[in-house]
Amino acid sequence: MNAPAAPLAEASAELDERRLQVVAEQAVGLRWQILLTATVVAAIAWQAVPAPLVAGWFVAVIASREWRAAALARMARDRAQPIARRLRATVRWNVLIGACNGSAAFFIAWLDPTLDAVLTMILVSWGAGAVSTSATVLPAFLAYAGLLFVPTAAMWMLAGSWLGWGVGALVLMFFGVQIRFAKRNLQTFDESFGIRLENQALATTLEFERAQLAIARDAAVQANNDKSRFLATASHDLRQPLQAMALNVGALRHVPMAPDAQAIVEVVDISLEQLRSMLDALLDVSKLDAGVVVPQPKRVRLDRLVAAVTGGFGATAAARRIEVQTACPVGLAVYTDPDLLRRMLANLVDNAIKFTPEGGKVEVRVDERDAEVSVTVRDSGPGIAPEHHRLVFEDLVQLQGRSAVPAAGHGLGLGIVRRMAELLKVSVALESSPGMGASFRLGLPRASGADAEGEDARLPWNLAGRCVLVLEDDPMVRGAYLNALGAMGCRVLSAATIAEALRHLGESRPDVAVVDHRLGEGHSGFEAVESLRGAQSGLPVVIVTADTDHALIETARQQALPLLRKPVDDNALGRALVAEIDRGLRLAGHPVGSCT
Repeated sequence: MNAPAAPLAEASAELDERRLQVVAEQAVGLRWQILLTATVVAAIAWQAVPAPLVAGWFVAVIASREWRAAALARMARDRAQPIARRLRATVRWNVLIGACNGSAAFFIAWLDPTLDAVLTMILVSWGAGAVSTSATVLPAFLAYAGLLFVPTAAMWMLAGSWLGWGVGALVLMFFGVQIRFAKRNLQTFDESFGIRLENQALATTLEFERAQLAIARDAAVQANNDKSRFLATASHDLRQPLQAMALNVGALRHVPMAPDAQAIVEVVDISLEQLRSMLDALLDVSKLDAGVVVPQPKRVRLDRLVAAVTGGFGATAAARRIEVQTACPVGLAVYTDPDLLRRMLANLVDNAIKFTPEGGKVEVRVDERDAEVSVTVRDSGPGIAPEHHRLVFEDLVQLQGRSAVPAAGHGLGLGIVRRMAELLKVSVALESSPGMGASFRLGLPRASGADAEGEDARLPWNLAGRCVLVLEDDPMVRGAYLNALGAMGCRVLSAATIAEALRHLGESRPDVAVVDHRLGEGHSGFEAVESLRGAQSGLPVVIVTADTDHALIETARQQALPLLRKPVDDNALGRALVAEIDRGLRLAGHPVGSCT
C-alpha cells in the first residue's frame, strides 16, 4: 500500500512547490505596475482624504509589496522548510497586502460618486489581476481578493441608496466570477503540471527503452557475429570428413573390384554428393539471408549442367521406379552463376522426385525464348492448389496431402530456390492445380557471343607421373589425398605444416601443390603459398577450402589462385591440378619439374 503512495506524495509536493514558485515570480515581477497604480489612487484621494491617511496608505502598500516579494522569493528557494508551512505563510502575506491595498476602499467615504467609480474600478482590477498572480495558491488568492472586493462592496452599500446597493451587488457578483476563473485557472495549471510529469515519465521510459533497444541491438550484432563464426567453423569441420570420404571414394574407383562392389562405390559417391548439397543448403540459407553470397556469372552449357544434375538423382529415382526425362538443345548456354543455378535445379529436381508417386515421371525441359531460356521441371505428383502457390516458397512449409512419401524433406528446398532466384534476378513461375502435378519454370538470360568465359569442356586429363605436394593439417584428409592422388598415378609429398612442406621443396621440385586454406597455428593458405613460392618460384598451387566467405574468393581471384570448395571429388581435383600445371608451363615456358 505504501509503495504506490510514495510517488504520488512526491508528485503532490512537487506540484505545491511549483505553485509557490509561480506566486513568488509574479510578486517579484509586478513592482512598477503596483507603484504606478498606488500613485494614481493616492492622486485621486489626495484632494478629499486627509493627507496623513493617504500618505500612510501609500507607504503601507509599497512597503508590504516589497516585503512580501522578498519573503516569497526566499521561501521559494528554501526547500528545507515543509511546503505546507510555506504555503500557509503565503496566505498570511496575501492577507497583509490585501488589507493594505483594500483599505483604499474606505476613501469612498470622502470622495464624490465619480471618483468613487474610478477608485472602485481600480480596486476591482487589482482583485481581478490576482487571478493570474495568486490563483495557483487558491487560499492566498481568496485572502487577497476578498480584502479588495468585500470592503469595496460594503462601502457602496453603506451609502444606503439604490445605486450603492446595485454597485455593491455588482462588485460581489464580479468577485464570484473571479473565484470561478481562479478555480479554472488552478485546474488548468494542475492539468498542465500533470501533463508535464507524464511527459517526463514518458521521456524517461523512452530513454530506458532506447537504452534497452541499444542493448538488444548490440546483443543481436553479437549473436549475428557468433552465428557467422559458428557457420564458418561448422562449414569447415563438417566438410573435413566429407572431403576425406570423397577422395577415398575416388581412390576406390581405381581399385579392381567386382561389378557389385563397383556399383556400391557409385551409390556411395552419389550419396556423398547429395549430402554435400544438403550441407551447402543448410549453411547457405543464413548466408543468403545475410547478403554475403555474391554471384559469379559466366557462360554455362545447360545440356551438360542438366545432365550432371539429373544424373546425380538416378539412383534415388530408380529406387522408386520414377522415370526422369530430359530435353535440352545441345550447346545452348546461359549467362549466370553455375554453382547457384546447379543448386536451384537440383532442389527443383529433388522436390519433383519427392512428390512424384512411385512409377511416375519427372521431366526437365529446356526451351529457347528469344533472349531468355526457360528451364522447366515438371512432376506428376498430387499438385498444389493456386492459393498455396506462394506458400510453398516459404521455409519449413510442407502442405498436407502434397507429399507422396512420408517425411519428404524439411521444407527448405524451394525457399532456397526463391532466395537464389532473387539473388540472380531470374524469374520463378509455378503452374499447378490439384491432381495435375506441378511445373516450376526458371527464366534465365541467354548467353551472348561476348560471354566467352571458359566452359567446362570435360576434356580427358592425366596426372600419371606428376609430383604433387599436399599441405593439409588434418591427418584424415591428408591420408585421403594420398589415396586419391596415388590412384591417379601421382607421386605425393605429404606435409602437415608449412615448415614440413618447405623441407620437401628443399629435396624435390613438385609439379603442383594442393594447399588447404585453414592450416594449424593460425596460418592461412595464402601465407603458405607465399612461403612455398619463395622457395620454388612459379610453383602452381590449388587452394582447397571449406570457407565460403566472399572476401576469401576475391583474394584468391586477385592472386590468380584456383579455389576449390570442399568436399572436392577426385575428378574435380584432377582437372584443377592439370589446368594449373598447364598454366604454369605456359607462363614459365618450360616444365616445372618432377620428383626426385
